[in-house]
Amino acid sequence: MTIELPATVPSGPAELIVLVPQRDEKKELSDAPSPGRGRLEALAAELARDSKPFQELTLEERRVRLRRLRGAGRGLTSGSEEFARNKNEEIEIEERKLGR
Repeated sequence: MTIELPATVPSGPAELIVLVPQRDEKKELSDAPSPGRGRLEALAAELARDSKPFQELTLEERRVRLRRLRGAGRGLTSGSEEFARNKNEEIEIEERKLGR
C-alpha cells in the first residue's frame, strides 16, 4: 500500500488505523451510481453552459445557484450522525490501544 501525505506531515514512523465498515455500511459504499451524484453531474453540466462567471452574478442569482447546488448534492456526503458514529469508533480504538 502506498499513501501520499501532504508535505506538512513530518517524515518518520507513523501509525495507520484502518476502520472496516460494518456489513450494512459496505452496501452504502458500493460504486453503484447514486441519484445524488447524477443530479449533481446534471447541474454541473447545466451551469457549465452558463458563460457568466459566478462573481458577475447578482446576489439573488448567487443565492439561487447555491440553493440548487445544495439540493443537488444532498445525500452525497455523510450526515452528522454517521460522522459522530465514526468518531466514537475512533475513540474506542484509541481507548483500547491505551488500555483504558
